[in-house]
Amino acid sequence: MLSDLDAAPPAVAAALAAATAAGTWNNRKSREEYDMYKSRLQDQRFSIADYPDPLSPRPPHPKQYPKGTDPKLEQMLHELIAKVKQG
Repeated sequence: MLSDLDAAPPAVAAALAAATAAGTWNNRKSREEYDMYKSRLQDQRFSIADYPDPLSPRPPHPKQYPKGTDPKLEQMLHELIAKVKQG
């Protein structure tokens, strides 16, 4: 019984084989490259997953709002300042 790859023209079969091989990361060469680059790191225990995304919004810092204040009060004060500036 022939597979679809055997029935395909040689050029198509080669392209399909290359595409399947290119998508495979769990092979000896990939693992060796990973180990080589990992060994070049200064800190072997470094993991980017331990750090938050620098572009994601962060919650307000606790010192940003002293005790008794919150974003709602800050908004009210901004509105009051705007009224005073308008006259």
